[in-house]
Amino acid sequence: MLFVSCVVFFLATPGEPLPTCYTLALAGDVMLGRGVAQSLDGDWEAAFAAVTPTLSSADVAFANLESPLTTAPQVRAGHDLRAAPAATRALSAAGFDVLSLANNHALDAGPVGLAQTERALASAAIAGVAHGETYCTDWLCILAFDDTAAPLDLAAATASVTAAAAAHAPLVVVSVHWGGEYQAAPSPRQEAVAQALVAAGADLVVGHGPHVLQRVEWIAGAPVVYSLGNFLFDQPYPADCRQAAVLLVTVCDGRVCEVEVLPTTGNAGRVQPAAPQDAAAIHARLRVPPAYP
Repeated sequence: MLFVSCVVFFLATPGEPLPTCYTLALAGDVMLGRGVAQSLDGDWEAAFAAVTPTLSSADVAFANLESPLTTAPQVRAGHDLRAAPAATRALSAAGFDVLSLANNHALDAGPVGLAQTERALASAAIAGVAHGETYCTDWLCILAFDDTAAPLDLAAATASVTAAAAAHAPLVVVSVHWGGEYQAAPSPRQEAVAQALVAAGADLVVGHGPHVLQRVEWIAGAPVVYSLGNFLFDQPYPADCRQAAVLLVTVCDGRVCEVEVLPTTGNAGRVQPAAPQDAAAIHARLRVPPAYP
């Protein structure tokens, strides 16, 4: 990963050290089973090839992995999103560093499937963060929670966030799987959870789960990304479930100082930069404020 030092957002006075800056590339739901696997037909590296330069140039690239990477049988009723462990090649080639495993499909193959997923990712030097777990480096901590398979224990979640902040983590990022499917606006529940997480010490909240994009806003100086949509999925409808984005977040001296949007679309098992019409719709849905407040 590239380490970036910049002077774009903060001006140091003579004699003071220049700020240290890092970048995060944030994406939404990634599903590598079903139609995605059929379209790729083993050419896993093609899945994210068109956006790999963006993902791999960030210090940390993150998404929500919606499909267990396992050979274990499905043990839960409903949609089967399992993918072969070989699909890890798609994630590794793209440059992903951290993936949330906190979602309603993490246990499609039970605890055995989740453990196999974690091993597959670890073999590719990718961190998988399950519900309630925390991943930390020397400049950030990422916590992952699911609010869909069962209601999130908000008291426990906020206590974990507060603990991470109290440990002097320069940046506390909270990933949440939440919200109603195909809803263009965040629910009151999402808004309330976001408020509580920021109050507990989250510097950035990134959401996924609705399968469509939802707006970005700042709460008490912390960016809240309610939903980044389907980064890679096989859902053909509604049309907006194929629209997504990579959010490029620049952090300087532990403070989010810029958020940029790379609009994307997914089709036939591949992610591509969005065409102008889709890009305009994506920007309109995200409504990213033009400047840090």
